[in-house]
Amino acid sequence: MASFNRVILMGNLTRDPDVRAVGVNGMKVARLGVALNERRRDRNGQIIETPVFVDVDAWDKLAELCGQFLSKGRSILVEGRLQMDTWEKEGVRHQKLKVRASTIKFLPQGDRLNGGMQQNQQRVDSPIGIPPMTGSLEDDPNDIPF
Repeated sequence: MASFNRVILMGNLTRDPDVRAVGVNGMKVARLGVALNERRRDRNGQIIETPVFVDVDAWDKLAELCGQFLSKGRSILVEGRLQMDTWEKEGVRHQKLKVRASTIKFLPQGDRLNGGMQQNQQRVDSPIGIPPMTGSLEDDPNDIPF
């Protein structure tokens, strides 16, 4: 069966990026929290906004750039793929669905003006590519308490 795994999100950072080195080679990972507003109308026609919180991981050079240029409240656009992280802690198996970023656009402040697009937005692509899902790190990044 064919499948396609691509995610595009635009929202605001809920916290400063948490950048850490993992594995024996010290590859960088940045853990980001992004808030999105889901809008819908209720039965009376009133608009209801419900926040949706998404965890995003950026790796390698992209992680370093996120740590250097991003901070809480900043608007970003993320492209990536869904990834299910699983780990066991104290005999209990845990799972968490998150986004593994391949591209992050740093949107300028006040991005809600002009439909969210302004001339001075920056785009940052992962220059080396995304590391493989398994086998690239000695330590499991899920073992790190974020």
